[in-house]
Amino acid sequence: MSKEEKIQEYERKKLIGDGVTLTEFMDERYENREDKNNIYGVGVSDAEFRAFIINYLLGEDWFVVDPLGQTQVNEIALYQILEKYSKRYRKECKRRK
Repeated sequence: MSKEEKIQEYERKKLIGDGVTLTEFMDERYENREDKNNIYGVGVSDAEFRAFIINYLLGEDWFVVDPLGQTQVNEIALYQILEKYSKRYRKECKRRK
């Protein structure tokens, strides 16, 4: 697959909500950077991080039905990610009961 085809595939996945892999996400960012000689990472904005981590760990079909603000949605996502992936968090919850 050519570079152009990879970019088109990545853009298609973004538009229709298919899961984007971490490799695709970062490759797209590095290929489009202006300063190709920079040795430091390109960085990820807070919104990009939040959207990627929620889609990657909770699934692209995850959503909150209630009419809540973004900070409240972030809290719900945080709890669900910890519940699903953190043994330490699950132990903490058991101690609280």
